[in-house]
Amino acid sequence: MAEVKFENITATYGKKTVLKDFSLSVNSNEILCLVGPSGCGKTTLVRCLLGLMKPDSGSIKVGDKVLFDAKKRINVPAEKRNIGIVFQDYAVWPHMTVLENVSYPLKKRRVPKEEIAHRAMDALKLVHMEMYANHLPMQLSGGQQHRVAIARALVVDSEILVMDEPITNLDAKLREEMLLEIRMIQSRLKSTVLYITHDQQSALQLCDKMAIMEPDGSLCQYGSDEDIILSPANRFTFEFIGVSNMIPVCKKNGKVRLACGADYEIDNEAPADIDFSKKIDMGVRMNDVVFDKKSDIKASVISKVFLGSEYNYFLRLGEKEIRMQQSMLDAKMNGVPEDGESVGIRFVNPRFYLAKENANEAI
Repeated sequence: MAEVKFENITATYGKKTVLKDFSLSVNSNEILCLVGPSGCGKTTLVRCLLGLMKPDSGSIKVGDKVLFDAKKRINVPAEKRNIGIVFQDYAVWPHMTVLENVSYPLKKRRVPKEEIAHRAMDALKLVHMEMYANHLPMQLSGGQQHRVAIARALVVDSEILVMDEPITNLDAKLREEMLLEIRMIQSRLKSTVLYITHDQQSALQLCDKMAIMEPDGSLCQYGSDEDIILSPANRFTFEFIGVSNMIPVCKKNGKVRLACGADYEIDNEAPADIDFSKKIDMGVRMNDVVFDKKSDIKASVISKVFLGSEYNYFLRLGEKEIRMQQSMLDAKMNGVPEDGESVGIRFVNPRFYLAKENANEAI
C-alpha cells in the first residue's frame, strides 16, 4: 500500500474557507485517525481525497501518483482514484444480496463476470462474511453490514481505505468489536487506512498515529496516541482528548494556590514562564486527581459511578465541580468514600494554561 500526502490544501465553500494550507501525511501500512470537532473540515479533506471536491490550491498524492495538483492542473477523476470508502451509514443497498453489494463497484468498472464473482468472494472471505453471500442486508446485524461495506471498499484493490465515522451508529459493545475487526483486517491486508472520527476514545483504541484538527480547520498536533495524551500541544488538545478538569489558580507569596473559592496551596510547581499577572487555569486529567488523607486540600463527594474496573467521582472543590477516577485496586486498598463525605485530594502531572478569556494557546 501507499503513503497519502496532502500538501498545502486550501478548500472553500463559497466565501467560507474550510481548510487553509493544510498539510498531512498518512504513512503506508498504518491507520491514521483524523480527529476533530464537527465542522472542522475532516469530511472536506476526505472529499478532496476522493475527488468529490476540487481544492482551490495544493496537491494530493498517493505513493508516486499525483491525484490533484492545482499548479500543474492535474485532477484525476473520482472513479479512477482507486480509493475505497466506508461511510457512516454503510450505504449497503437493501434490495441487493451481500454478494451483489460487494460486486457492484466491479460491475460499474465493466469487469468480466467470472472475475467479478471471484474477486467479490475473496473480499467477503477477508471480512469473514462469505457464508452470508446470498443474504439480504435486512438479515444481517449492524456489525455484519459494516463488514459488507468494508468488503465492497476492498474489492476494487484499493490502495487506500477511507473510513468516515463508520461505527457511530453502533451500540457500545458492537463498536468495540468492530474496532478490533478493523485492526485485524488492516493487519491482514497491510493496508493504509485514513479513519475519520470525532470520537476520541475510538481513535485512541485504533490508531497507529493520530492527527488532531482544531475548529478552524488547522492541524493542531500529529503523533502517536501516547504523544497526544502525554504531551498535548496546547489547551485545545488537552481538553479535546479525554476528560479533563480546568481549575483556576493564582500565585500568592511565591506559591501557587487554588482560586476557585477554595484557597488551598498546591504542592505542584508551575513552569517558570507562567505569567500569573493573567488568569491561569490548571489542567488535570481525571486519573491525575488522587485521594490523599494527609493532603490539606479538601473536597466533598457529590456522587460516584461504578464502572466495573473503576469508580468515577464528581467532587465539589470550592465553587468548582471536578471529576476524578479511582481504580478498583485503589478502591479495595483504601476504601470508597460515601456521597457527601469530605476527602483529601492531591494533583499529579498538572498543566498550566491561559484562561480562555485570555487565549486558547498553551503556555
